[in-house]
Amino acid sequence: LNISPAVARDFSLMIQSCGMTAAAFTIFWMQIKLEKHSLVFCSTGAAAGMIFGLEVVDAALSPPQKKLSFVCIWFSFAFALFLLNREHKRTTFDQIPKFGVWQAAVLLAIGFLGGIFSAVAGSGVDICSFSILSLLFRVSEKVSTPTSIVLMAINTCVGFYWRQMMTDTGVEEDAWGYLIVCVPVVVIFAPLGSIISSHFHRQVLAALVYLLDTIALVTAFVVIPMTVELGIISGSLLVGGFVIFFLMSKAGQRLLQQYEKDSPEHLPGTEDKLVRQGAV
Repeated sequence: LNISPAVARDFSLMIQSCGMTAAAFTIFWMQIKLEKHSLVFCSTGAAAGMIFGLEVVDAALSPPQKKLSFVCIWFSFAFALFLLNREHKRTTFDQIPKFGVWQAAVLLAIGFLGGIFSAVAGSGVDICSFSILSLLFRVSEKVSTPTSIVLMAINTCVGFYWRQMMTDTGVEEDAWGYLIVCVPVVVIFAPLGSIISSHFHRQVLAALVYLLDTIALVTAFVVIPMTVELGIISGSLLVGGFVIFFLMSKAGQRLLQQYEKDSPEHLPGTEDKLVRQGAV
């Protein structure tokens, strides 16, 4: 579309601050389950990461590096989630079990990282939160998905405010025009998507993650002129990202075994009974 990365990033923050906020209102109104610890700690870390990313990281990366880094890492996550969901009827939770200090520290750190991604690419804290909740803490996709939407609503409002009010240039001028055109559609269909997705099985939501991340990766490789340097970066990120997410998944499996060993009958928000009855 020949849109500059700065305009695309600003437009993404602006339109999501409207659409995701509308979707978040729908989520609260329908009383859809959320992982509240993630909302508090990821939001805190993401606000700091957003500011750091806008002021420091964004200027240090070229546009192709930003795009390829984003799509490669999250395709690796989608592949790791696919491998995890090959375990049929796996145990999932409605909230992080036995929440404590180290879990809060992990959420703060992943929120900070997601804020940096959002500052660079216009999106990121939602996927960071989704990945850590799904792979490490084994929270159900039916909970981590609406949680990531609310997180993105908060984070994009912070980013939009910082870009417009706290920087010398403010939001890119072209982004305002795109916002005016798109916002009437987004504020209607984003809440509608929240309503529809609340009725999906978690495996359907996971399948959408596989599909969208694959499309994003293929599209990036088609659109961006590849060089040897970009090829090495992409390959390293794909392999490294998969290794990290795979290890995260294995750590989540060990945590789950420890939880079940310590108190199998008192895990908060567990879907264990549904799993064993074959309903999940």
